[in-house]
Amino acid sequence: MSRSFARPPSRPGLLRLRYSHQALALFLVLLAALWLLLAHAMPAPPKQVGIATAFKGGAYEHFGQRYQQALQAEHIRSTLLPSQGSVENLRLLADPGSGVHLAFVQGGVSNAQRSPGLVSLGRINHQILWIFHRAEVPFDTLTQLKQRRLAVGPQDSGTRVLADQVLKLHGISAGNAQLLPLAGEAAAEALLSGQVDAIFMAFAADSPLVQRLLHDPRVQLLSLRQAEAITRHLSFLVRLVLPQGAIDLEHNKPMRDIELLATTNAVLVREDLHPDLVQLLTRHLVAEHGQAGLFQRAGEFPLSSDPEYPMAPAALRYYKQGPSFLQRLLPLTMAVQVERLAALLLSAAALFFPIFNYAPRLYRWWIRERLHLPYRQLRALEARLQHRLDADETAALLKELDALSDKVRQLGVPSRHSDLFFELQSDIQLVRMRLRESPAGDPGTRERQAETQTLAV
Repeated sequence: MSRSFARPPSRPGLLRLRYSHQALALFLVLLAALWLLLAHAMPAPPKQVGIATAFKGGAYEHFGQRYQQALQAEHIRSTLLPSQGSVENLRLLADPGSGVHLAFVQGGVSNAQRSPGLVSLGRINHQILWIFHRAEVPFDTLTQLKQRRLAVGPQDSGTRVLADQVLKLHGISAGNAQLLPLAGEAAAEALLSGQVDAIFMAFAADSPLVQRLLHDPRVQLLSLRQAEAITRHLSFLVRLVLPQGAIDLEHNKPMRDIELLATTNAVLVREDLHPDLVQLLTRHLVAEHGQAGLFQRAGEFPLSSDPEYPMAPAALRYYKQGPSFLQRLLPLTMAVQVERLAALLLSAAALFFPIFNYAPRLYRWWIRERLHLPYRQLRALEARLQHRLDADETAALLKELDALSDKVRQLGVPSRHSDLFFELQSDIQLVRMRLRESPAGDPGTRERQAETQTLAV
C-alpha cells in the first residue's frame, strides 16, 4: 500500500485567526515588557511624604504645614514629624527607614562632606538669631549674659549649634552661664514668667512666635552692635538690620535700628527622591518663599544655589525652565501617568517602526516559511519517482499530489504573494506531468498490465 505524505487539509480562516492571535499576543507581550521597563526607569512618585520640622511654634513647623497643604492639593499625603531641630532632621533624612523625605535644615549645621547623599532644593529665607530678654533687665552686649539663665535650645537643634558658636566668641559657656535646653513656646513662656533671663531663637522673621514676641511690651530684642565683627569669625553668618519702625510704624517699633545675625534655611531631600516630586516641591518653594519680607525683596528667595550642599538636578531644571506643560494643567500623579503613557507610546513607536519598515520582507519570509512544509512533502513525492512504480503506486502518488495542491490552496496565500503560490503549484504540476509520462502513468500501459494479469489468471 502507498503512504500519504500530505497532512489533513486545514481551513484558511482558522489559519489566519491562529496567526492573528499569535501576532496580537506578541504585541501585548512587547507592550508589557516596555511598561515594566518604563516602570523601572520612570517609577511613580511616592504617595506618602514625611517632612521633618522642629519644635512646636517654630518656623519649620509653619513651613511644614504650608507644604502639607500644597501636597494635599496634588493628592499626595504628607506627615509632619516634629524633632529637636536641624541636627536631628539631618539624621532622620539620612536614614531611609525613618519615613522622612524632606527636612528643613539651618545653614552652618552641616555640609555635603559630613552629610553625603543629601541634595538641596534651594535656600528659602534668612534664619535670624533672635535674642530676646525681659524689658526690665536691659542688656547692651552678649558679654553681659554671663552668669545668666539662657534658653539656647535642645542639644540637637540648629539654634543650639548657632548659639554655642556665638556665645563662645564672647567667652560664654556652660561654665559661667546656665544654658537651658528650652526652645519655641516653652522658651517664650519661661522668659515671660521670669524663669530665664534671655532666650536664643533661630527662626525666620515671619514665624508666628517671633511676631508675637516682637509685639509684646514685656520683652525686648537685643541689638548686636558687634554683628559685623562676628560675621568675620563665622563666615556662614550675615549681618542684617531691622530698621526703626519696621515692626510698627505707628508706635515706632523698634525705636532704633536693631543689628542682627542670620544664616539661611535650606530644604534638603535625599538624592534618590523622585524627580517629579522634587519639581513639585521646588514649585511650592517659589510660590511660598518668593514674597517680600522684613529682610528680603520679592523674588530674592528661594535661592537656586546652595553653598553647603549640591543642588538637586530636577530643582535646577525647574529654576531654569519652570514646570512642564502637563504639570501646569494636571495634578502631579496624573501628569506622571500621562508622561509615562507618552513615553510608552514613543518607545513602542521607536521599537516597531523599524519592524514596520521591514514588515514586507518579514511577511514574505513568513509566507515562504509556511510553504516550506509543502515543498518538503513535494520533494519526498518526487524522490519516489526514482523507483519503478506499478499502476497502483502511481495512482496513489497522483492522489497525494492532488491533496498537496489542495492543501496549498487552503494556506490562504495573499494575492500580493501570488508568485510564491503559483511557483509551488507549478512545481506540483511538473511532478504530476513526470508521473503521468512514466510507463506506469500511461493509461494504455495500465490497460495492458491489467490484461496480462487477467490472462495469467
